[in-house]
Amino acid sequence: RSKDITDWHLLLYNGIIDYIPGLESKLDNISSKKLNMIIAMVSKGMSDGRSTDLSSVKHKGLQYIGLNMYSKADALDPPIPEVEDKSMCGLNHPQLACLLCPWKKLDWFDDDPDSYAAMAALQAGEITMTAYNWPTFFYEHDIYDSAEKTNGLFQNHIVVRFYKHLFIGPSSITNDSSNVRNSAKPSKNCAWGLTAVNKYIITYIHVITYFTISSAQHWTQYIGGMDLDELLWAIIEMLDDDNDPWVKDTLTWWNRYVSLHG
Repeated sequence: RSKDITDWHLLLYNGIIDYIPGLESKLDNISSKKLNMIIAMVSKGMSDGRSTDLSSVKHKGLQYIGLNMYSKADALDPPIPEVEDKSMCGLNHPQLACLLCPWKKLDWFDDDPDSYAAMAALQAGEITMTAYNWPTFFYEHDIYDSAEKTNGLFQNHIVVRFYKHLFIGPSSITNDSSNVRNSAKPSKNCAWGLTAVNKYIITYIHVITYFTISSAQHWTQYIGGMDLDELLWAIIEMLDDDNDPWVKDTLTWWNRYVSLHG
């Protein structure tokens, strides 16, 4: 466990070094006061960026849940009003609770047409929700294949739409390329020079989606039994082996899908 934490910190350190030109060469001679200032600035930038993203998808993201966003049959029922309060979200909403439910316990919803017993079990902690029990929405069409455990993993339409909203622009989801090009604010992909979806982007988007679907009002590491830090690292670890054929296929799928539908 301590080795894992050390590895995580080292990965973050190397990422910051790569992102801030010239920082590494100054670390040997930098004063602790100036180093603390840099750390505070980096931390604030990360926090501000996350807050901006969460605010952007807080209401809009819920419109991306249904496979067909324009069909009343796929709409959230009951509908969730665009208000600050998120108490109707997460485990308090039948469709969202089903998405957050670990795939291993999805049969609770299948056996409960009204979802009340399943929702109560999730709310009471009878169904364990942890970083290593993937939620249902991590899978394509919310379907887990017991014969092929990685089939469709990290390929859900909801997460793809969150990615497109945050990294390309909301208009890309409706395939309105003119609005994407004419947007006054450049997309993350343009501003950051991103040319491909990588494992860190996939990870970040899944965590942002999880938080948005949940009933958590403000950013927090823990949502019930779910540790979002652990969830983040669990996804990274799953995608960490660049030589794994499944990892290659997953990254190829993301980049092909975004290219074709972006």
